[in-house]
Amino acid sequence: MEPAVKPSLKASGPNRHKVSTDVATKSAEKMSERLSVTDKRPSSKAKGRDAAKLCIRKAGLLTTVQDQGRSHMAHWALSRGGAADPMAARLANLLVGNHPDEAVIEITGPGPQIYSPCDLWMASYGAEHELVLQELAGRPLRKAMVLPLHRPLFIPAGSLLQWRAPRQGWRSWVAFAGGLQTPLVLGSRSAHLAAGIGGQRLEAQDLLALNPEVEGISVQRALTALGGELGQRATYHGECAWPRWRIASTIPDGWPLLDVPVIKGRHWAALDPAEQQALMDQVWKVSSQSNRQGLRLEAHGEGRPLNTASLPQLASEAVHLGTVQLPPAGLPVILMGEHQTTGGYPRVLEVASAAYPMLSQAAAGNFIQFHLITLEEADRMSYAMQRLQIRVEQALQAKFGQRFHDTEHRR
Repeated sequence: MEPAVKPSLKASGPNRHKVSTDVATKSAEKMSERLSVTDKRPSSKAKGRDAAKLCIRKAGLLTTVQDQGRSHMAHWALSRGGAADPMAARLANLLVGNHPDEAVIEITGPGPQIYSPCDLWMASYGAEHELVLQELAGRPLRKAMVLPLHRPLFIPAGSLLQWRAPRQGWRSWVAFAGGLQTPLVLGSRSAHLAAGIGGQRLEAQDLLALNPEVEGISVQRALTALGGELGQRATYHGECAWPRWRIASTIPDGWPLLDVPVIKGRHWAALDPAEQQALMDQVWKVSSQSNRQGLRLEAHGEGRPLNTASLPQLASEAVHLGTVQLPPAGLPVILMGEHQTTGGYPRVLEVASAAYPMLSQAAAGNFIQFHLITLEEADRMSYAMQRLQIRVEQALQAKFGQRFHDTEHRR
């Protein structure tokens, strides 16, 4: 199997009504397994008012609906929120031919069990979750079928899917052709759990509305991406199918030890030089108290909390994603997407924006070590990430025969 190109970052993280990586080229992986419902099915069109709704059978550890969040609302004391890794959510959408900003399901840790009454063209991208097909056409399988990640999948109506605990990483994003149609709140479908806006975590028996035309869109895109014979077998006979190609995972090399690039923060110089050295030299452990607001770090092994006596008392000021604060206890906190918009703790470091995807895959018990880079290096890394997304979009544009940004984004 030709391996996917690895990221350049070395890494040693709903609603109830509901990196420079190249695109992984065609691999020599075995063509998709095929599992037939019938030799010839009359129509995959689901009936009833819940025909275009996913049913959450089991919720998993933390499952929410997310999109690109609510930007430009910090003056209302509301942080962006949205997908913990916006780039991964965009890539999941691109895999199924969606506009990159459509809403997706974000899965944290052991994932949900989801039943679909209609045909789906979907993709799961991010952590190395084990994605298992447990039922097909409403019938339990004698042996569960493990489905591939990081590529689009055609899933027939009546399927029951389970995301088991990830082998690597912590979060995945699941996109469906046509997007989710959960309610908009302040211009976004994202559940901002810290602010209590836009829905809550998904629970068992919740229904998630899909695009009303999900089946037609799924069949059309599956035929385009899978090609004649495989596409016909999947859509006409009701088989699970997927293409040979995939895109590379963004799970950092060295996970669960994450080597996080940082630049000096606003209050770096106020920290005693010995404490600066200790902050950079020791390996920090991600605390179980971490969440979508921030990653709390604790001393590990021979490490120790930092002495913050030299740091000034500060008035609250603006903070943002990737800010590393140092509270009086001497244990760093890395702010995540649902962070507060202001804070009074010293800002000693800022995580390079290109490393944000790395933070989204940090689970409790993982390890983080900081290394200083220059602002110019951070800019180059950010540019490389932008080029990655452009290359992926161009490659998938050729697969689906459409320009994603030229299509109307139906909110």
